[in-house]
Amino acid sequence: MKFVFDIHNTMGRFWNENIYKEKVQKLCKKYGINVLCEVPIKVTFKDFYKYYFLDLLIENSAIYELKTVDSLSKKDEQQLINYLLLINLNHGKLVNFKTSSVESRFCSNRLSLNIRKNYCFDDRYWDDSLQSSKPLKQILKNLLNDWGAFLDYNLYKEAIIHFLGGKDKVIKNINVIDRDKIIGQQKFILINECTVLIFSGISKYYKNYACQISEMLKYTNLKYAQWINFNNNEIKLTTIKK
Repeated sequence: MKFVFDIHNTMGRFWNENIYKEKVQKLCKKYGINVLCEVPIKVTFKDFYKYYFLDLLIENSAIYELKTVDSLSKKDEQQLINYLLLINLNHGKLVNFKTSSVESRFCSNRLSLNIRKNYCFDDRYWDDSLQSSKPLKQILKNLLNDWGAFLDYNLYKEAIIHFLGGKDKVIKNINVIDRDKIIGQQKFILINECTVLIFSGISKYYKNYACQISEMLKYTNLKYAQWINFNNNEIKLTTIKK
């Protein structure tokens, strides 16, 4: 962090992330600190894969993610925690160079893969009889059994889309209808011609979210929504009918 403060004091706040990243990396190397830049993480399951890239890995034990944003957000924290979980490290830090003084946040992880595999799977309100719903649920279970819970829900989402046949097959434009008049189109993930698939990562206001999905269905010709919510180790599956 001394290097970070020195760089901010001498270079200022107006450069992009790559400039700061290069400068931090050079200083670490100059003073004998082991640093790796743009470290790839490859997440795989069967023939699905996705790459993430760490800004800086220090001494093979801490991740530093460098930002140039107006203010650090909860999303930035979640991104870093996701990285810590994926490579089973305990400590990381967010550093924002754009603010008038350096903004930083420490993030920690104490969840092993074994702990993350001990998840709660609530499918009491999921209708397996709808087309493709039962195999979809099994795909999700397989991913959780391999990766564990707590990861960014968008990772599970991308993998599920892949195993359902890919974006070209399942993401479709759907007419938005108001009073029998088409007012536009919007892309949705469909598991069959009348069922939309929705992912979320909410921890509260669950009933309100369900009501919003129900209202959304009224503006389409879709009949059902299959909703998967990820809340840490609680995975909840819900079928909402028009």
